[in-house]
Amino acid sequence: MDNYEVNVLTRKGGWKKLPQEVIHKTNGLKLNNSDNLNINVNEDTFDNSTPENFDSNLFENFTEINIIINKLKKVENEKSLLINELNELMKNFEIRKNSLDKKLTSIQKEKEMYDKAINLIKSIKSV
Repeated sequence: MDNYEVNVLTRKGGWKKLPQEVIHKTNGLKLNNSDNLNINVNEDTFDNSTPENFDSNLFENFTEINIIINKLKKVENEKSLLINELNELMKNFEIRKNSLDKKLTSIQKEKEMYDKAINLIKSIKSV
């Protein structure tokens, strides 16, 4: 194939054709690329001599992924336990706060009673 085109998906959702010409020289290949895009097309080469290694690496990768998922589950469980502990502490703080609010309300009422008594005594003295 001497001439070929590359279609590129644009940001707007359309396709743009980028022509690529391959000129064969005696020393090798020369590519004339479009100014917009520099494309190097290489064929992937797999080492077909050891397909067992490829498969075992694949299964080892899945095993590693499974180990990581299990670790993430443990961390998530620990996070849940810590959140539960925080909720218990918050409940204790709310109980203590409500108790202090009741005491504060009763102290304010008692203070108002003393203020009224003092004002009554002052008004009786001024008569």
